[in-house]
Amino acid sequence: MKRSLELSCLIMLDILSYYVSLLGAWSVRQWLLPVLSEGVTLNYPLLYYLKLWWIPVIYIFLIAYQQTYTARLPFWDETKKLFHALTLAFIIFMAVVTLGRVPETVSGSVLLMLWGCSMFIYPVFHLYGKKYLFHVGICKEKVLILGAGKAGRLIVQWLDRERHIGYDVVGFLDDDTEKIGRFINGRKVFGRIRHYTRFVKELAIDTIIVAMPSMGAARISAMAYDIQRKVRHTLVVPDLYGVAMLNTELLHLFYEELFLLRVRNNLKSLPNRFIKRLFDIIIVLALSPILLLLMGVIAALVRIQSPGAVISSQRRIGRDGQPFKCFNFRTTSHGRLTSVGGFLTRTSLDELPQVINVLKGDMSLIGPRPYLLSEVNDVQDSIDAITKVAPGITGLWQVSLRKDDTYENRIRLDIWYIMNWSLWLDLFILLRTITVVHFMKGERTND
Repeated sequence: MKRSLELSCLIMLDILSYYVSLLGAWSVRQWLLPVLSEGVTLNYPLLYYLKLWWIPVIYIFLIAYQQTYTARLPFWDETKKLFHALTLAFIIFMAVVTLGRVPETVSGSVLLMLWGCSMFIYPVFHLYGKKYLFHVGICKEKVLILGAGKAGRLIVQWLDRERHIGYDVVGFLDDDTEKIGRFINGRKVFGRIRHYTRFVKELAIDTIIVAMPSMGAARISAMAYDIQRKVRHTLVVPDLYGVAMLNTELLHLFYEELFLLRVRNNLKSLPNRFIKRLFDIIIVLALSPILLLLMGVIAALVRIQSPGAVISSQRRIGRDGQPFKCFNFRTTSHGRLTSVGGFLTRTSLDELPQVINVLKGDMSLIGPRPYLLSEVNDVQDSIDAITKVAPGITGLWQVSLRKDDTYENRIRLDIWYIMNWSLWLDLFILLRTITVVHFMKGERTND
């Protein structure tokens, strides 16, 4: 009954997302295009499009096919599935309308704008709609975590951050007697792991997460088999922390009862490097009106407060270890940080001139940190790995909001980014950077 209610609410959420997207698409078509184009045809009222019931039906079918109604996924993984469903729906709509297979006449521009609005509206409605459903207890599963160590704490941290997933962590079980009865990340350690059956019944647990990656494959396999018979869902944290997994391919060895992970570095591919470079240029050029206006205002403020050059440069380590001049807005006067410079430093806006480095090909929008020449000795062991690609204005470390500001941690994240690169990952980091800068929570990129 609860699952049926949850499914119904999610479908209603997508129907609402569709009609909000349709309203946005129709409004843009109604108000904007007549200004830009004369002789506009197919100018139907909104009520006409509201009667096209088959469009939201196709949306819901394709979204359901992506399993977003049944799988509990992190926001960006779910958004990726939504993008696939919405884009496929748009292609189907255009094909059907172009071939004239429907009795109604539909404007292609409205369909295009509907797709554009949907790409924004659906992820936002899914995120906040599921958070609300979690809050009222509809989209919620009780979770018990086996293992109160580092892996278990990271799982709680993740689920507290992404409430929309719908997992409510009730507590832990752990064999460390010193932890039993204590609270870790706000959750109680109820008892020993072997007593999980009793706690599943007492606490009405729906899902168990086995967060003991060092326990050994044989024991985890046997435990997972037993657990899955007593709860709806079972999740296991494997002993693969830090391994590049986003681009891996799973190979099954059935007779040997093993599996292999084929690890791929997408940036070894020339076409992928070309796509990444093209992505940088398109984004910079698309944002150039805003960037030029913002840089002009900042340059004027820097010049007004103190005389001298507006832009400064530092020698940094670039691709293949070659040094290059990395541009920044000047933030000091006579060796002292100015008030404007302090603001620029806190918000990382002093790094905006690095878009010039991007256009020159010295840097990328997203990439490893551009290290100073004086830091060569600190990163010597990994210099070959982190300089295989162009350094970035922003990167994974800058948006991770980690307090562990060590070279080892920075390098590990840089290498993880290189090994896991995808255009989707770049888009995620870029959008995350905007959020971090907006709330002034980011770490310094190029210090």
